[in-house]
Amino acid sequence: MKKRAKREATYKQMAYETAIRNPERYKGILKAVHPFVGKNLDNNTLLEIVTSLYLSNIVGSEGIVIDENSTIDNLSAKVIQVNSTRNSDGGFPKGYAARFWTYMRTLSELGFVYAQYNEVFLFSKIAEMLIKDEIDEQEAFSLQAMKYNRKSPYRNVSNDFNFFEFIILTLQKRQRISYEQLIVATFSEDGDVGEFIQILENQIFTDENSVYNFVKETYGTTNKPQTVLRDYPDVVLRLLLITGFVSIQFKGKLLIFPNANKIDYMNDLLAIPIELTEEEKQTANLHFRKLETFNDKLLQVVCKHRQTNVNLDKFDYTQKVTEIIKLYELKEENLVEGINFIGSSRNIIPAFKYIAEPLKLEFYISLLLVFKYGNSLGINPNYKADHFGMPISHAAGNKGDIEVYAKDFYWLIEVTLIRNKAQQLNNETTSVIRHFIESKDNFLLKFLSFVAPIIHADTKNYYDYSIVQQRTDKKNIYIKPYNVEEFINITISKRNFEDMKSYTKQVVEDFKRNLQD
Repeated sequence: MKKRAKREATYKQMAYETAIRNPERYKGILKAVHPFVGKNLDNNTLLEIVTSLYLSNIVGSEGIVIDENSTIDNLSAKVIQVNSTRNSDGGFPKGYAARFWTYMRTLSELGFVYAQYNEVFLFSKIAEMLIKDEIDEQEAFSLQAMKYNRKSPYRNVSNDFNFFEFIILTLQKRQRISYEQLIVATFSEDGDVGEFIQILENQIFTDENSVYNFVKETYGTTNKPQTVLRDYPDVVLRLLLITGFVSIQFKGKLLIFPNANKIDYMNDLLAIPIELTEEEKQTANLHFRKLETFNDKLLQVVCKHRQTNVNLDKFDYTQKVTEIIKLYELKEENLVEGINFIGSSRNIIPAFKYIAEPLKLEFYISLLLVFKYGNSLGINPNYKADHFGMPISHAAGNKGDIEVYAKDFYWLIEVTLIRNKAQQLNNETTSVIRHFIESKDNFLLKFLSFVAPIIHADTKNYYDYSIVQQRTDKKNIYIKPYNVEEFINITISKRNFEDMKSYTKQVVEDFKRNLQD
């Protein structure tokens, strides 16, 4: 592939790959590409990787139909055809190779992976820990954010500073900024906090037009308003949120605050000096290796705050949710309608726009449980939340999604948006049952609800088998897999426990009858 002459670096607006707006997707992407670590990223390997991304439903296309007979071999020709018009990018040739870079660009910028054409594919220590559930998304992204520098081998820009540090320090002085002010922040050329605060004190950004006019006149941007005002800052804000550094609220307009739960954590991270030489900012392999040298010190901060702040991300859920319900005037019908549109492009509750879809389903179900059972049961979702009680990221994989307690029983609710048959069976069965059976032994009566958009026959059979096995062992457990609509209807009518008991009893009776036949 003929290399283009590198353009002279200029100052540009802060931006990340906009094809992947939700950073929570990156954990699934990392899991999907992990089998190829250590392999040379030549055309053959890249074709295997991109095809496997289609097989894993990470990538989708109308021109590629995935079924139980799909394999890398019989899909490869379609993958080549569907991606044939994609231009070369990031040093990768046009076509499917450039498609690979779409999914690796931000991961490379943040130092999660080393991905260069015709070179060996590498994972960072933090990426390995993330896919093994030794660290959660919030921790992983917060650590990589501390290493980040705008000027890098992946961005031909003159801006030379850590944008995340710039925003943290700004919020420490300002306490809050609006979304419109964040847009202006993305144009900072040197990360000068004092200069940016001076701009905010001298300028009133009443709407998007005033912001666009200001950045066009001040920074000379020529990009379209949609790009400047929505596409770029939208992804930046989503990455800020998953780090746990900031919290947001909608009060007529979107406001961004420092996350009060993470103040000490942020200060300890900021105290670790991160410096790169000019050569490391320009050379991909030196950049990756240098970022890896900071892992031990940064991980010490994670361990310290896990040990000294056991309840850092915990909160009185019912109290916080009550405040959220009042602030956004939520009704039960809003939640149900919102749940029905999860996974679509339509956002029913604007205040929750920036919550990732899988996490949003978990959040909405938790809210609904508070509406129905908040006065009688202890409801404890295990996602990480900010000081407002809004979700940041999923907790590490060794915890259940939503735990509900009463004096005499325990109820675990596992929630997923996985529709793929193989993924659902592989990821949402054995680990869920094992966690459920092995945890909370102090409860003699235990319930489990598994909730997904579709319950495949193999998944149902696995849960039915688990019921028979546990009942044979005389364990007092009740289990039922639900599609989302069924679970919501049962919850609205407050028949959850009756329904799980009835289902479990029927499974056991059917098993006995089949044995007799």
